Amino acid sequence: MKNMLKIALFSLLALGVFNGMANADPFSDFKKQVQLQGSSVLKPFVEDFGGLLGGADFNSGRALSFPGFDAGIAVTLQSKPDAKDLILKNAKVKLFGLPLVQVSAALPAIGANVTLRGVGYSDLSIMGVGARYPLLKSGTLTKFIPDVSVSAFYDTISYKYFKGSHISVDVSASLNIPIIKPFAGIGLDRTNLEIKGVTGFNGVSAKTSFLPRYTLGVKFSPLPLLYVYGAYCSLHGNTGYQAGLGARF
Repeated sequence: MKNMLKIALFSLLALGVFNGMANADPFSDFKKQVQLQGSSVLKPFVEDFGGLLGGADFNSGRALSFPGFDAGIAVTLQSKPDAKDLILKNAKVKLFGLPLVQVSAALPAIGANVTLRGVGYSDLSIMGVGARYPLLKSGTLTKFIPDVSVSAFYDTISYKYFKGSHISVDVSASLNIPIIKPFAGIGLDRTNLEIKGVTGFNGVSAKTSFLPRYTLGVKFSPLPLLYVYGAYCSLHGNTGYQAGLGARF
């Protein structure tokens, strides 16, 4: 529990870090590094980028019930670039990440949730859509059984020097206990990016296979309807963190 409290504190700090992160734009040296090192450095960058997007997929295993609604912001951070990601490593990028604004709603009858998400800053634009379906759901008489759900997302990516897409699938579980709600999950990310606006490399692309991602975190509901959460993540083998806040109706 002590470690979970530390993660939650980190989540609050991470939300403050984003403002400086956006201004710095960790991808601004992409063109320079590709021109210096060649297109072979693209795939490790794609792997890191996909992990950041997939890290925002879930903060609970509990799906919304109709007519439920959830709106919030999620931030995924990676402590440093992968050792093979020379685009970011040689650009002296340290901690880096992505924020996403997310809105989810429960659909009537079928029990599924639909999510829209996206962000736009520093020449980067991401738009995505996802679906979540409950496999197991706790209730009044079964409050202490875990909530379990599966989800899938598709995102489009556009930046001044690259464009592409991201697909992810996840399984997540959580305990719906008062105030403190631990959650965990496993996800897979497949990402494709194509270089644009870089003379001599336009159209060069790289795609990853489905790479694994693991998350362990805790969600707090200090006030009715409001929540804040933080998590430790393994983003394709690299240390990462997830943080966010929102309102759930």
